[in-house]
Amino acid sequence: MKRIITVFLMLLSLLAFGAEEGLEAGNKLPEIKLYNTKGELVGTSEEHLGKITIYNFGASWCPPCKFEKPLLNEFYNNNKDKVNVVSVMVDTDGKAVDKFFKDNPMDFPHYFDKGQILSNKFLIRVVPTSYIVDEKGINLVRIHGATDWSKITMEDIDELRVK
Repeated sequence: MKRIITVFLMLLSLLAFGAEEGLEAGNKLPEIKLYNTKGELVGTSEEHLGKITIYNFGASWCPPCKFEKPLLNEFYNNNKDKVNVVSVMVDTDGKAVDKFFKDNPMDFPHYFDKGQILSNKFLIRVVPTSYIVDEKGINLVRIHGATDWSKITMEDIDELRVK
C-alpha cells in the first residue's frame, strides 16, 4: 500500500510540474467577462480587440503591483493610441480594489476578478502577471512578476509577434 501511495504522489507531482500555466504564447484569448468592484458585469474582452491589449492581473495588497501600476500607467499614456491596458484585480473584496485605485489613480480601466474566476481560468499563481495580446486576441507573451514598463517600447512588443 505504501508503494502505491508513493507512486501516486510521484505521478501527481509530475503532472503538476508539467501542467500548462494559463494562456500560452500563440493561443487565442477566450472571451472573458469583466466585472466592476460591485460584482456587476460591465464588459468583455471582445471590446478590447483591434489594439494590442495588456491584461495585468494584480492585487491591492501586493507590493510589486504597487511598484508596477504607475509605470504601466505611464506606458499606457505614452502609447494609448496603440495599446489598451486592462487591470484585473484578484482581491476577494471589491472595497479594497476601490481604495487602491482611489489612493493610486490610473488612467486605464480596472476590473474585479469576481470569485477568482479569471485567476483560476488563467492559472494565476503570481501577482502581478501580465498577458500581452495582439489586435486579434492572440497571446504574445505571459510575464510573471513586476515589469519595469519604463524600459518597454511598442517596438519591443511588436517584436513579440508570432511570425
